[in-house]
Amino acid sequence: PVFTQEIYSFVVFENVALGYHVGSVSAHTMDLNINITYLITTGDQKGMFEINKMTGLITTASIIDREEQAFYQLKAVASGGTITGDALVNITVRDLNDNSPHFLHAVESVNVVENWNTGHTIFQAKAVDPDEGANGRVAYSLKQNPKNLFSIDEQSGAISLTGLLDVNDGSYQVEIMASDLGVPERSSSFILTVSVHDVNDNPPVFDQISYEVIISELEPVNSRFFSVHASDKDSGTNGEITYNIIEGNTGDA
Repeated sequence: PVFTQEIYSFVVFENVALGYHVGSVSAHTMDLNINITYLITTGDQKGMFEINKMTGLITTASIIDREEQAFYQLKAVASGGTITGDALVNITVRDLNDNSPHFLHAVESVNVVENWNTGHTIFQAKAVDPDEGANGRVAYSLKQNPKNLFSIDEQSGAISLTGLLDVNDGSYQVEIMASDLGVPERSSSFILTVSVHDVNDNPPVFDQISYEVIISELEPVNSRFFSVHASDKDSGTNGEITYNIIEGNTGDA
């Protein structure tokens, strides 16, 4: 038997229903008394396709996923008695937007300090989409942006500051979304926890510029006769205060 073509080429979209008609092959022989039967011999190790042995119609036998395999090259054999002929069947799988962009983690965290300037990049978001073309291109946006203190580059996913962070807020929950450019659009998101840490940028300040105290010369040693008070706007150990006398303590009185 001789096929009508040496190479057949068909295109099928992924996720088509079982039994979908991919295409037909056909062979003929000069011997009119011979019935030709068809068989796929190579290129379909996973059994994704079937061929009607009498008509040569190729159909899907399983759900096809382009992300798993985008191209198949089958060998079809036509048998007429003890004589056979063969042809190649190329099947290209077209993409559907069946995958959402995927972040590596559902939750991420980053530590920042309160005095970082506007425009400082604090995090790099990254999502992947196994679809092809526009279906696999990802654009980034902020779904939740506390106090509008953050911005994200739509193409790169780089997150930067648009304002000064307040250490008194402790942390911010920023929700980052990745959307593909397919139709229909598919998207996913994750939460970035931004923890703000204090910088020791405030000196202790006394509650008065100067103090004046009068004591008796008979005041006992080690008696408490006065106290001073200072405060520090920094937090944690940066805001803890210790006191020392640095001058004027004649005779260590």
